[in-house]
Amino acid sequence: MSYEIVKAGNKQASRYREFIINSESDVSTLPTSTPNSDGEVAAPGSVAYMKDLSHAYMLGPDDVWREV
Repeated sequence: MSYEIVKAGNKQASRYREFIINSESDVSTLPTSTPNSDGEVAAPGSVAYMKDLSHAYMLGPDDVWREV
């Protein structure tokens, strides 16, 4: 697992998160509404992006991370 949380929470959703990931394979380790192995959770609309901004992902309301 290789991600960093760069933002946690906003006015609309306390579980909103923004992540920086090191590789595309790190998407599979990101939290959803179900806590991951670190106990982290994320709300739909949360985003993750690679440090070089070559790929970006958003957590959908169906709890699936998709490239945007």
